[in-house]
This record gives sequence, C-alpha cells and structure tokens, in this order.
Amino acid sequence: MRSLAVFVACGTLAALAACGQKSETKTAEAPKAGTATTAAPAAPGAAAPAPAATAPAPTQWPKRKPGLWTQTMTLKAQGFTRSFRFCVDETSDEKMGLDTQAEDKRCQRKSMTRGADGGWTVVSTCDMGPGGKTESTIHVVGDFNTRYVMDVTSVTSGASSPAMNGEHKMGMTAEWSGACPAGWTGGDVEMPGGRRINLLTKAVSGG
Repeated sequence: MRSLAVFVACGTLAALAACGQKSETKTAEAPKAGTATTAAPAAPGAAAPAPAATAPAPTQWPKRKPGLWTQTMTLKAQGFTRSFRFCVDETSDEKMGLDTQAEDKRCQRKSMTRGADGGWTVVSTCDMGPGGKTESTIHVVGDFNTRYVMDVTSVTSGASSPAMNGEHKMGMTAEWSGACPAGWTGGDVEMPGGRRINLLTKAVSGG
C-alpha cells in the first residue's frame, strides 16, 4: 500500500517528518443536535459582548529539527520492526515531511486537527487506481525537536491485489540523535549494511 510505503521510505514520514512549530490550536465542540444554547442577558446599558474569535484550524505539520533522526518502524500485524537513520535538513523536511500526501494529486485531505494531548491528527483519502481507495488516519504526538511517535491506520478497498485491501496499522518512533555525520546530506537514509540512498537525488553512497 502506497501510504505505508511512503512512510517507510521517508522514515517519517515519513517523512515522518516532521517537525517543530507548535501552534496551540483547539476546535470548539459544536452543540449537540436538539440542544438550544442561550446566552446570558446583558446588564442594562452594557455593551454587547464581542463574538468569540474562532481559532483557525492548523494547515501544516510542524517542522522537525535538522540533524540525524533515528527512527524505528513497526508493522503491527506482521510483527515487523526495523530501525534506520535519516538525515534531515530544511529542504528534505519540506519535501519529505509528514505531509507528503498533500502534494499528491490523487489524495485529498479531509481534516487536520490538534488534540488535547498536543498531538496532530490528519485524515485523508487517496484514489490509487488499481491500488484501490485508501482512507488514512495519521496521529503524531511529541516534541519535534527531540522525539515524536506516529501511528498510522489505513483502510484500503477495491485494490486489484487482495492483500492490499483491509486495515493496515503502522507505528513509528523517531528520536533526534545529533548532527548528521560528516559526508551525509539532507535526505540521506542509511540502509542495511551501511549503504545510504538519498531520497531527493536517488544518489547511493557509503557501504
């Protein structure tokens, strides 16, 4: 499934990106259907209270701190776990951050919210043609300067390969490990055996 593949490739994701401005945005709960809301009457001669300002919904993920991130990914159903290192700079974080789906014309964001736990939740749908239609819910919580945790739940239907259909879950923990080593550039991901591939340029080095 593409959404999971993106996260594997970016380690963020992918591009796990992710990221450090924390806007404290909170959406007010709408009144329940059938429940009337009545404002308290103003005192005689008092000015009418100004309408409460509505905080704008967040539109972008925060940014990750530049440097070397160590990321551990788990595919829950398969019990598969793998750790790898990913070098982040401003350019690679922008192009391969958590919100890569926003750049894919086959995907549409349905909602983006900030929860009481300070975490970010994005729900999106993608029509991948033969790969089926997928609805993904991504929840990320943590400090994007030091450590964050991501959980992804994707439900795919209509894929030509039956194995791609159904619910898929992935978890990922990322920790900042310091500056990128000498010779590394933003976008470098370390593969098994020490070889590195740069996800921006596709250049292979090391190992």
